[in-house]
Amino acid sequence: MNHVVKVGVIGLGQMGQIHARIYRKMSNVDLVAICEYSDERRAKAQEEFGCKTYKHYKEMLADPEIDAVSIVLPDNLHREAVEIAVQNKKHILLEKPLAKELADGKAMYEITKDYDKVFTVGFLLRFDPRFSMIKRALDEGELGDIIHLYCRRNSPIIGPRRYIGASDLSMHVMIHDIDYINWYMQSEPVKVFAKSRSVLLKEHDMDDVIYAIVTYANGAIACMEACWVLPENSPTTIDDKLELVGTKGVAYVDSCDNGVRFVSDKRIAYPDSRHWYEANGETSGDLSEQLYAFINNVVSGTKSIITPKEAYDSLRVVDAIERSIAEGKEVEV
Repeated sequence: MNHVVKVGVIGLGQMGQIHARIYRKMSNVDLVAICEYSDERRAKAQEEFGCKTYKHYKEMLADPEIDAVSIVLPDNLHREAVEIAVQNKKHILLEKPLAKELADGKAMYEITKDYDKVFTVGFLLRFDPRFSMIKRALDEGELGDIIHLYCRRNSPIIGPRRYIGASDLSMHVMIHDIDYINWYMQSEPVKVFAKSRSVLLKEHDMDDVIYAIVTYANGAIACMEACWVLPENSPTTIDDKLELVGTKGVAYVDSCDNGVRFVSDKRIAYPDSRHWYEANGETSGDLSEQLYAFINNVVSGTKSIITPKEAYDSLRVVDAIERSIAEGKEVEV
């Protein structure tokens, strides 16, 4: 188990920087390279991480020294980076979603489904103890069969302003819920009816809010709500809830206030204590758990709990949501 994994990070935006910081604190990982197209960000990253830097990922992925990569690019730039990483036989952690377009997602699924290296997509709620506890309760039969579930994931408008043109609400936000719901259901999603409204983000051709009802082959119904236009001064970065009703029991997740609150003349805030919070100067949380799991898969020669098929299925539901919104009717997945 003394194998040191040499890792590179592609894309040094907000999430890429967090990936790099988490890798840097791991004892069996050597962060050897980072790739960032912006000269200014690349120079800053070079200063912070002191490793080799690249402007183009093609060049970085050709480096035989690198064992594994985190690909943290905008959603619409995933396909080519994954194709080149596969050609170069790298272990891959790709930030979700698989792709922006379903055709790209299908192509990526085809090249990764039998890939002999680790390939995983960053659905970090799989590593959130609240969501995995519910999965365990379902697997053990404690909740019986799912009758229906409701979930919501709402956040401030700061997020979508960063993603203009590169992503939309269904694939960037709702896909987190789609992934764990598919995981819970263990049944194919078959029909989707969705409605959206665009007001504050209309000029960018992006949705403010989406409601979607997904029907599964086993008859279960999932009702999802996602909105990313809460005011900038919202005290919480993510207001999310889940209510799952089964034939033998129910389960609830309510993590709006994260269990810690501050009220002072400087702020009223419920800071994140789940995903990538800082504790004692180190980045912790489920993103950190996800990266540890990825490295563990690489070292132990095991597969990720998140399969290419699951990542592709999530994108199929997103595609159905977008088609249903456009056509104004229920559609087949």
